[in-house]
Amino acid sequence: MSLDIQFYLLIHTILYGIFLGLSFDTTNLIIQYLKNKIIRDLLIILYWAAQLPLAVLFFHRVNQGKFQSYLLIFVLIGGGIYFKFFQKKYLEEFKILLKICHRLYIGTKKVLNVLIFVPIGFIFQIVFDIIDKPRKIFKKRFGKNKARSEQDGEVQSH
Repeated sequence: MSLDIQFYLLIHTILYGIFLGLSFDTTNLIIQYLKNKIIRDLLIILYWAAQLPLAVLFFHRVNQGKFQSYLLIFVLIGGGIYFKFFQKKYLEEFKILLKICHRLYIGTKKVLNVLIFVPIGFIFQIVFDIIDKPRKIFKKRFGKNKARSEQDGEVQSH
């Protein structure tokens, strides 16, 4: 193996270790917001189930499918570099991104409510009033006559 290929392998394996650390922290941060323990555990299992084929694919592409022990060391070095130098700043920025996304979600929900759901509710209320108005008039007109005739019948029988 030439020196260029070894350097290429070294850099890519360290970058893969940084990627693993970054994706692990992202997954853990998202999982923290979930209340259901079963779903959290399932997502952790799915995370690692997805990482395994990605690792196999990565090593297949980078090193023609050969896995040497020093590659694992370089992945661990990459993860260590991420956790030592990048983790704190990344988590701060990602939390800000999550807050922005949450605010966008709430804002979008309010806008949709005002622009779509309130007008639809208003239209349904108008349609219901149009349908219900004749029933109320009919009940008012004929309901009172029925009540009066029952009262008149009671008065006459006494």
